[in-house]
Amino acid sequence: MPGPRDGWLQRGGIDLHYLEWNHQVEADSAPVLLLHGLSSNAHYWDRVATRLDGRRLIALDQRGHGLTGRPPHAPSAPGGFAMEELLSDATFVAESLGLQRPVVVGHSWGATVALELVARNRGFASALVFIDGPVQGAANLFSWDEAQQIMQPALPRYSSLAEAVADARRDFDPSWNDDLEPYVMARVMLDGVDLVLTLTSEARLALLRGLYDSPVDQLWASLDVPTKALIARGDSPRISSWKEKGGKRLRQIAPEVEVRWFDTPHDIPIFVPAEVAEVIEAAAERTSEPAGSEAAAGQ
Repeated sequence: MPGPRDGWLQRGGIDLHYLEWNHQVEADSAPVLLLHGLSSNAHYWDRVATRLDGRRLIALDQRGHGLTGRPPHAPSAPGGFAMEELLSDATFVAESLGLQRPVVVGHSWGATVALELVARNRGFASALVFIDGPVQGAANLFSWDEAQQIMQPALPRYSSLAEAVADARRDFDPSWNDDLEPYVMARVMLDGVDLVLTLTSEARLALLRGLYDSPVDQLWASLDVPTKALIARGDSPRISSWKEKGGKRLRQIAPEVEVRWFDTPHDIPIFVPAEVAEVIEAAAERTSEPAGSEAAAGQ
C-alpha cells in the first residue's frame, strides 16, 4: 500500500496539516476521520491505515501537534486551543475534503474530541470509534488542581533524534519497529540545539482544560450513531480502577454503546493495529449499507 500524501488547509489564519490515504477510493465508500491523542500526531495512525487500503482515510494533525503545531502554524493559548476550535477544525477539514458522514475515530484525548464532535454535531458522522479515552468526566474523579498534577508530567527534551526514537521505543516496547519513526520525527522540532515536542506546556494546559471540562456523561447519552468503545486493560491499578468504574457508568447511561476490552497498554492502535482496523472497517461497512437493508434482512 502506498504511503499517505500530505495536505494543508488554512482556517482562521491557522495552517492545518493532514495525511490522506486512498484518496481515489469510490465516493460511496464511507470515509474515516482519524484524531490522534495528546502529544501525538497524524502518523500515529500509519499502522492502522495500512490495514484499511480500501477506504479513504484522513488523519489530522490537531492544533499544537505535528506539522500543524510547528511555528508559525500554532495559534496563541489558551483561546486558540479551546475545544470549540478543535471541533471547528475537524468539521472544516471534513467539509473541505468532501468527507460525507465519516466514521470518526479518536484515541485518548483525541477520543474525547471525537466524542464531542459526534455528539454535538448531529448528522455529521455515521459512526464513532472511541479508543481508550476517559470514559467518564475527569471532573467526577478529581479537582482541576489535582488533574494538572496527574496529567502534566514534565515535557521531554532530547539532544538528538536517536534519543527521541529511543524514548518512543521504550513507550511502545515490544511492538516497536522502524515503521514508527515517521511518527517520532513528526512530534518533535528544534529548540536551539535540542529537540522538543511540538506540543508546548502552555498549549497542553489549555487542551487539558478542555478535556477536564468536557461533559462526558451528557455526550454519551446524546449519541445517535453506532458507537464502539475500545478500552485497554494494561494500565496501572489506579487507572484500571477508573476505567472499570467508567465502563460500569457507560453501561448505565449509554447501554447501546458496544464496549470491547483489550489486554494491551494504552496505545491500542500501535499494539494491535489489525484488530483496530477490523473494528473501523466493520463500522464503515455498516454505514455504507443501503437504506432499509437491515429491515429487509429481518423479513
